[in-house]
Amino acid sequence: MAENHDNVRILAVVSSDFEGQIQRHLSSSDMSPVFVRRPEELGDLVRNGEVYEVALLPAVLPEGIDWWSIWGELAHLTRRPAILVYAQSANFHLWAEVLDAGGYDVIAEPFTRETLREAVLRAAWSFDQKRDLGSDEDLPDGS
Repeated sequence: MAENHDNVRILAVVSSDFEGQIQRHLSSSDMSPVFVRRPEELGDLVRNGEVYEVALLPAVLPEGIDWWSIWGELAHLTRRPAILVYAQSANFHLWAEVLDAGGYDVIAEPFTRETLREAVLRAAWSFDQKRDLGSDEDLPDGS
């Protein structure tokens, strides 16, 4: 299962004040987080053809950034990552919206290192299952 994953590549969209915590939680020999703060940075990674198993996104984006700009960039990745959304609180409405938009799951803050790592590993396992089954449905395009 997910625990046997060699090296999970994570695309983490986080604010600068939250990056340190996520870095501490995810930095290890079996996880490689790449941090971005703006859709433009995400676009650069997409154009480079990088593959990420998991995209870690905040439920509330900083002012000036909208969800569809992030979703649009993710849709251009060669392989769509499992999208894991983190939020200050998770309720059914948020969870349903994330799933409806093509996301994998929601994780509520505050989370421990173990909780975040387990969620990321489950998401990576889901990514691997889709690859093995040849299923990689497109993200909604917002229209």
